[in-house]
Formats: sequence, C-alpha cells, structure tokens
Amino acid sequence: MYPSAAPGLITSTADLRKHNCFQVYHHIYHRKQITQAALMHDLKMSAPTISQYLNELQSSGLIEKSGFASSSGGRKPSLFQIIPDARISAGLEVVSSRVLLIITNLYGEVIFKKQLMIEFSNTPSYFDTVCQWANQCIRQTVSDDGRMLGIGIAVQGLPTVEGLTGGIRHLPGTLFRLEQLSSRLNYPCSWIHDVELAAKSEIWHNPQIENAFFLSLNRELGSALIINHSIHTGSGNFSSIIEHMCLYPGGRTCYCGKSGCVDAYCSSFALTQIAGESLDTFFSKLRLGNKSEKKIWEKYLRDLAMTIDNVRMIIRNNILLGGEVETYMTEEDIRRLAAYVEEMTIIKANDLTISRGFYGKNAAAIGGSLYYIEQFLAQLPSQAEAAGRTNHL
Repeated sequence: MYPSAAPGLITSTADLRKHNCFQVYHHIYHRKQITQAALMHDLKMSAPTISQYLNELQSSGLIEKSGFASSSGGRKPSLFQIIPDARISAGLEVVSSRVLLIITNLYGEVIFKKQLMIEFSNTPSYFDTVCQWANQCIRQTVSDDGRMLGIGIAVQGLPTVEGLTGGIRHLPGTLFRLEQLSSRLNYPCSWIHDVELAAKSEIWHNPQIENAFFLSLNRELGSALIINHSIHTGSGNFSSIIEHMCLYPGGRTCYCGKSGCVDAYCSSFALTQIAGESLDTFFSKLRLGNKSEKKIWEKYLRDLAMTIDNVRMIIRNNILLGGEVETYMTEEDIRRLAAYVEEMTIIKANDLTISRGFYGKNAAAIGGSLYYIEQFLAQLPSQAEAAGRTNHL
C-alpha cells in the first residue's frame, strides 16, 4: 500500500490536533488491529490524548472496536481497527471494446468488479450507456453516497496537459473530453493515463518497488518510469513513451503512423496479429509444444529483450512487467527473457531483475480507484473534524 504522507507544517494548535489524529488513524491502519496501550507506547502519547482521538475516529465512523486482545490476567484490552469500507472508491477503465469498473475499499481490496462489453463511440448514446451502467453498479455496491470518494478514470490515450481531453490510442477520431463522462457520473471524477495508474497500483501492492521501469504488455504497449516510489511523468506528461521508440527501421506500421515502433512488435495486439489467434489459443498451443507458436514466442521474447536492453542503456533500472501478456508468462519465460537481455547487452554486469506485476490486466482500473483512496488517506484529519473535538492535545 502507499506509504503514509504526513500532513503539512504544524503552525497552530489545530494543526497539531490534526497531526495527532492522523498519526493515530494511520498507525491503526498499518497495524490492522491494535490496543490503546500499544498506541500510547508506539506514538508516545498520553492515555487521555489517545482516548480522545479514538473517540473522535469512532464517532466519525472511521474506526471500530474489533474484539479483545489476549491478557495474562484482569480485564482484556479492546482492539481497534479501521472500518475498511468507511470510504470506497472506483476505477473506470475505458478501452476500445469494453469498460471495466472496479471498486475498492480503504485497503485497496477489490469489493466489486464488472465489465461492460461495448464498442467505443464518441457519441452521446455511448457516454449515456456507460455512465448509467457505472452509476447503477456503484449504487448497488454502496447505499450511502457519502462513503463514495470518487471515480478515477483510466484513459488509454495520453490526457492533455490540462487533463481535460484524452482518447483511445489506436483509434482515430476518438478524442473526447472529461466532461462527457463527469457530467453523467454522480461522483467526483479525475482521469489519468492508464499506464501511470497501472504502475501506481503495483507500487501500492508492493511498497518495496522503489526504482523500476514498468512495461505494460496490453493491446497497446505502455510504460512508466518509477523513481523513489513515484511515477516520473516528465515535461508535459510525455515521459517514458517507449512504445514509439524505433525497434526496426522501416518495419511494421504502427498505429501512430511511423514504422518499426516497439508497439508493433511487443504489444499483445502485435502478438495476436502475427499468430492469427487469441492469446488464450496461442498460449494453449505454445504450452503443448506447437512449433509455430514456439517460433513466434521466441521472436517476441527477443524483441522484448531488445526493448529492455535499449531502455537500460538510458536508465539502469530493474524491469517490472504487467498487462495481458504477462499474465500468461511462466517463470521460465521470465528467466529466458532476462537471459536474452544479458546476451544482447554490452554491459555485462549481471544486475538485471525482471519482476512480474500483481494486478495483471486489471491494474489500470485498480489504480484508478486507488487515486481517491490515496488522497483520502493523505487528508484524513479533515475528515474527522465534524465529530466535535475538545481542546485537549
């Protein structure tokens, strides 16, 4: 999960109060279950102070008692835990042939997942259908709109600098505005590039990911550079678009109009086009030892290895794989891929690690839902103010 972000500078009594509340909640959040005595010990706060914030957080519906801790004698102390679904958030991924909606709780656990098979059309009827469906799904999941934080929309095409327009990468004429969705959805909306969200979801799941280059092997290949647990977006949010680096000059035509781009060789669409069959069929035949599929897969792995080697000539990070193709890969595939990179590279340092993502093809939608969860956790103190605080610190 995302590391806790401390509130701003403490310049007043109110700021200190917020800071204390923040510390108490986040300690409970990360410990899962904890007693008041353990909170006092860990946070170096007095019993009245801890009791005050526990009462406030309970009154605001953010934490609850969850039984009793074991005791060698006397009264057993109460255990406290956060209420995971006190707030929930949704992620909506819009792609050419479907829409995926995922709802998560405060721990990023998926509590709802459903997809709508629908061909993208830049028309009012398309946006009406998608948004009515999404609103209905959310209402079925949460009856109290106050618990719903918002919807993070994963956009395939690069959103503009202003964050107001985006599109479907491989389809011309699909540029649309955020308001075409937000005006029809009943909740706050933001949208972010799908690969950025996918990478963030992997960081959430594994906070040990500090520096890595994320490759999303979906219908269109995407990538993100992770530095110090954060996504490096670069000037104008146009960093790490390696899918349009030239792999083979004069090679296959890419949807961008150029020839020989990485996307034309390493995306899942490129793989299915060359194989002439779905990923399910291709990998089923591959695992049975079919020679044709083995030859195609060998070429795919070597092209992907060349791409990774090119990236590592610029920034020597480890590689994190995600997306559709990754979900079909075996540990042997990963070992072979790493071996091909080491075989190609001129820097024989033997320092490459290729890891697999956790969320696969759902990563972007999950990242969309985590967008608002992360904001809530970072701004938590303000959420409990309505509970009625005392003047004690």
